[in-house]
Amino acid sequence: MTWFAIALIALVLEVLTGTFYLLVLSIACAITGTIDYVFKLPDAINLTICGVLCFIGIVLATYWHKKKSVIPMSNDTSYDDLDLGQNVTVIGQNNDGLYQVQYRGAVWQAKPDNDAILIDGQAAKIVGKNANILIIK
Repeated sequence: MTWFAIALIALVLEVLTGTFYLLVLSIACAITGTIDYVFKLPDAINLTICGVLCFIGIVLATYWHKKKSVIPMSNDTSYDDLDLGQNVTVIGQNNDGLYQVQYRGAVWQAKPDNDAILIDGQAAKIVGKNANILIIK
Protein backbone atom coordinates (compact mmCIF):
# COMPACT_ATOMS: atom_id res chain seq x y z
CA MET A 1 0.00 0.00 0.00
CA THR A 2 2.95 2.34 0.55
CA TRP A 3 3.79 2.30 -3.17
CA PHE A 4 0.27 3.37 -4.10
CA ALA A 5 0.35 6.17 -1.53
CA ILE A 6 3.65 7.45 -2.94
CA ALA A 7 2.19 7.18 -6.46
CA LEU A 8 -0.85 9.22 -5.42
CA ILE A 9 1.25 11.90 -3.71
CA ALA A 10 3.54 12.16 -6.75
CA LEU A 11 0.50 12.43 -9.03
CA VAL A 12 -0.98 15.27 -6.96
CA LEU A 13 2.36 17.08 -6.96
CA GLU A 14 2.58 16.54 -10.72
CA VAL A 15 -0.74 18.26 -11.23
CA LEU A 16 0.49 21.21 -9.15
CA THR A 17 3.87 21.57 -10.87
CA GLY A 18 3.30 20.39 -14.46
CA THR A 19 6.54 18.46 -14.93
CA PHE A 20 6.69 15.03 -16.49
CA TYR A 21 9.20 13.72 -13.97
CA LEU A 22 6.75 13.42 -11.09
CA LEU A 23 4.34 11.69 -13.45
CA VAL A 24 7.08 9.20 -14.28
CA LEU A 25 7.67 8.64 -10.53
CA SER A 26 3.93 8.18 -9.98
CA ILE A 27 3.65 5.60 -12.76
CA ALA A 28 6.78 3.77 -11.60
CA CYS A 29 5.48 3.60 -8.02
CA ALA A 30 2.06 2.37 -9.20
CA ILE A 31 3.68 -0.38 -11.29
CA THR A 32 6.01 -1.30 -8.43
CA GLY A 33 3.03 -1.40 -6.05
CA THR A 34 1.17 -3.73 -8.41
CA ILE A 35 4.20 -6.03 -8.72
CA ASP A 36 4.64 -6.00 -4.94
CA TYR A 37 0.96 -6.83 -4.42
CA VAL A 38 1.05 -9.76 -6.85
CA PHE A 39 4.48 -11.27 -6.14
CA LYS A 40 5.26 -10.13 -2.54
CA LEU A 41 8.89 -9.33 -3.36
CA PRO A 42 11.41 -8.00 -0.81
CA ASP A 43 11.71 -4.23 -0.41
CA ALA A 44 15.20 -4.13 -1.96
CA ILE A 45 13.91 -5.67 -5.19
CA ASN A 46 10.90 -3.33 -5.21
CA LEU A 47 13.19 -0.31 -4.81
CA THR A 48 15.33 -1.61 -7.68
CA ILE A 49 12.27 -2.09 -9.89
CA CYS A 50 11.03 1.41 -9.08
CA GLY A 51 14.46 2.90 -9.76
CA VAL A 52 14.80 1.15 -13.11
CA LEU A 53 11.28 2.18 -14.13
CA CYS A 54 12.00 5.79 -13.11
CA PHE A 55 15.23 5.80 -15.11
CA ILE A 56 13.52 4.39 -18.22
CA GLY A 57 10.59 6.77 -17.82
CA ILE A 58 12.79 9.84 -17.39
CA VAL A 59 14.84 8.92 -20.46
CA LEU A 60 11.65 8.46 -22.50
CA ALA A 61 10.07 11.68 -21.17
CA THR A 62 13.23 13.68 -21.91
CA TYR A 63 13.46 12.23 -25.42
CA TRP A 64 9.78 12.96 -26.08
CA HIS A 65 10.06 16.50 -24.70
CA LYS A 66 13.12 17.31 -26.82
CA LYS A 67 11.55 15.79 -29.92
CA LYS A 68 8.32 17.71 -29.41
CA SER A 69 9.93 21.08 -28.65
CA VAL A 70 12.33 21.19 -31.60
CA ILE A 71 11.69 24.28 -33.71
CA PRO A 72 13.12 24.16 -37.21
CA MET A 73 15.83 26.78 -37.48
CA SER A 74 15.99 28.91 -40.59
CA ASN A 75 17.72 32.08 -41.63
CA ASP A 76 14.45 33.22 -43.18
CA THR A 77 12.71 35.30 -40.53
CA SER A 78 10.25 36.93 -42.90
CA TYR A 79 7.42 34.90 -41.38
CA ASP A 80 8.04 36.78 -38.11
CA ASP A 81 7.40 40.20 -39.68
CA LEU A 82 3.82 41.25 -39.02
CA ASP A 83 4.13 44.23 -41.38
CA LEU A 84 4.37 42.06 -44.50
CA GLY A 85 1.15 42.04 -46.47
CA GLN A 86 -0.22 45.20 -44.81
CA ASN A 87 -1.66 48.03 -46.90
CA VAL A 88 -0.15 51.52 -47.12
CA THR A 89 -1.19 54.72 -48.87
CA VAL A 90 1.31 56.63 -51.00
CA ILE A 91 1.63 60.28 -49.93
CA GLY A 92 4.33 61.51 -52.29
CA GLN A 93 7.85 61.07 -53.62
CA ASN A 94 11.07 62.41 -52.11
CA ASN A 95 13.98 63.87 -54.09
CA ASP A 96 16.06 60.75 -53.37
CA GLY A 97 13.67 58.47 -55.25
CA LEU A 98 11.97 57.10 -52.14
CA TYR A 99 8.28 57.49 -51.53
CA GLN A 100 6.50 58.60 -48.40
CA VAL A 101 3.66 56.34 -47.34
CA GLN A 102 1.10 56.46 -44.56
CA TYR A 103 1.23 53.33 -42.40
CA ARG A 104 0.16 52.73 -38.79
CA GLY A 105 -0.57 56.41 -38.22
CA ALA A 106 2.92 57.53 -39.25
CA VAL A 107 4.80 58.51 -42.37
CA TRP A 108 7.31 55.93 -43.56
CA GLN A 109 9.83 55.86 -46.36
CA ALA A 110 9.14 53.26 -49.00
CA LYS A 111 10.60 51.96 -52.22
CA PRO A 112 8.69 50.06 -54.92
CA ASP A 113 9.95 46.50 -55.42
CA ASN A 114 10.13 46.84 -59.23
CA ASP A 115 11.02 50.55 -59.64
CA ALA A 116 7.46 51.33 -60.67
CA ILE A 117 6.18 54.88 -60.55
CA LEU A 118 3.56 55.41 -57.88
CA ILE A 119 1.04 58.25 -57.66
CA ASP A 120 -0.24 60.11 -54.63
CA GLY A 121 -3.17 58.39 -52.90
CA GLN A 122 -2.39 55.03 -54.47
CA ALA A 123 -2.74 51.96 -52.26
CA ALA A 124 0.18 49.55 -52.05
CA LYS A 125 1.11 46.45 -50.12
CA ILE A 126 4.25 45.87 -48.04
CA VAL A 127 6.27 42.98 -49.50
CA GLY A 128 9.53 43.47 -47.61
CA LYS A 129 11.78 45.74 -45.58
CA ASN A 130 15.28 47.10 -45.92
CA ALA A 131 16.12 48.45 -42.46
CA ASN A 132 13.39 51.11 -41.92
CA ILE A 133 12.52 51.43 -45.59
CA LEU A 134 9.41 49.56 -46.62
CA ILE A 135 9.46 47.65 -49.91
CA ILE A 136 6.03 48.02 -51.48
CA LYS A 137 4.21 46.64 -54.47
